[in-house]
Amino acid sequence: METKKAKVTKVTKMDKKDNYGNTSFIIEFEGGDKGYYNSKYEDQTKFVAGNVADYNIEKKEGSKGPYYKITLPQSDKPAFTGGGGRPQQDPKVQMISFAAAYTKDLIVGGKLPMENLEIGFERMYKMMTSKL
Repeated sequence: METKKAKVTKVTKMDKKDNYGNTSFIIEFEGGDKGYYNSKYEDQTKFVAGNVADYNIEKKEGSKGPYYKITLPQSDKPAFTGGGGRPQQDPKVQMISFAAAYTKDLIVGGKLPMENLEIGFERMYKMMTSKL
């Protein structure tokens, strides 16, 4: 696979979608490169006629003979590592929320009078953090 950079001269949208719902385009570049590009978007903006674009071109073998496949170069960003992008919270900080919620449940359930909210919270928090 070869990575190149060239001006897009023509973009032709194909009528038929593939089995995954992707739309195919024929992309032509200055210098004569031409190949198929698949996008999940019908109005893809990665390759626009008149704009210079980075691309990979790879010769493939199909049932009707050889063809060229156009793809975007891989970025240098690290792969997705999960976790939703949020930093992990200190478990003791999480216990504050849990202890408050559980104490509220005891008050709503009639097991603890409202006047003892702070006492109940302190007991719940100490018990929960002692297990860490």
